[in-house]
Amino acid sequence: MIDDSILDEILPVPDIDELKDATIAQLKDEGFVITNFSSGGIFYTLLMIVLQIRIEFVQLMRTVLNNMFVSHATGIWLTLKAADFSKKQKDALKTQGNVTVTRGDGTDAVRIPKGQVFKTIKDVNGEELRFFVLNDTILQQGSNTVDVLVEAEAAGANYNVPANQITRTLTYLDGGCTLINNTGWITREGADQEDLESLRSRTLNSWAELATKTIAEKYKNVCEAVAGVLFVTVDDLHPRGQGTVDIIVTSTTGEATEGLLEAVQAEADKIKGSYDDVLVKSSETVPQAVAVTVYIPSNVSDTGLEDAVTAAIAELLKVSTNRDLNILNQADIIYTIKSKVPAVRNVKITVPSEDIALETDKVIILGDVTVTIERL
Repeated sequence: MIDDSILDEILPVPDIDELKDATIAQLKDEGFVITNFSSGGIFYTLLMIVLQIRIEFVQLMRTVLNNMFVSHATGIWLTLKAADFSKKQKDALKTQGNVTVTRGDGTDAVRIPKGQVFKTIKDVNGEELRFFVLNDTILQQGSNTVDVLVEAEAAGANYNVPANQITRTLTYLDGGCTLINNTGWITREGADQEDLESLRSRTLNSWAELATKTIAEKYKNVCEAVAGVLFVTVDDLHPRGQGTVDIIVTSTTGEATEGLLEAVQAEADKIKGSYDDVLVKSSETVPQAVAVTVYIPSNVSDTGLEDAVTAAIAELLKVSTNRDLNILNQADIIYTIKSKVPAVRNVKITVPSEDIALETDKVIILGDVTVTIERL
């Protein structure tokens, strides 16, 4: 927002009492036929309505002025201003990936129809995520497993679930088949609609795209416009020799899929210099185990407490623009647990033993979680 002190210089909002007194004085000086300006009179009421409209009009103009600039625009105003720079808010995407179906006791071919619903296990709040099979798939005789392509029911990064979460089916599979999503199951990352601050940043960086020689900011702005990309780091200091540029992509899941890397590479190739050697690669995810001891009052039930603490830690380490992806501080773990699980009075962290700070191309994700409950 434009600072109020600046707005007050350009479009000051008058005080209604001062404005009333000045208006009445002006009317008297000009010999206005109405002379009764006392409170409660008809003319006084009409005058105050007109003056209030004037004040609200000035406030409207202040809002309009504020939203005329990309640096200060909010909401739909920002999307309209971004369009002036040929920038569009990135749409949300549905997660796609392969779920592995494993044969049970039967030996016959098993048909998995298009539209079959696979589901995650329920979380601590009793919620589950649903995925739909995209193609008719057959688990053939003689085969023990088959990969089934599925798509999330709705768009959003929360469908980028970790491995071993999609284990249920809405309708029975012949032969008692089981299913699971293995590590690296995602083929297309799901993504939330781009937040406005990201759109603002890309729009303000539009000038970099006008550079005659391709610079790091130009690569960054063009590549971050690809749906599914959380952010991009550009190493243009000849990482692999003279003329080389590395573009490191962090997706909504941390590591980028091959499909996303190919899409980013295609955009980078459109703008690269004649002699640039551009390599697009993914950030590296680093699982981090967390072990905590939580202390609760002696008269408080611990039912569901372990799940609640685990969910709080998982929320803290969720891949998003709201955290430093390569940093994990013990203080953040303690604060998150105590703020999200009211029953917890104190927290002791065993793992990690100290604050963690990795290289910028690393993304810390949640590994194994151990929760020990002690009573005060």
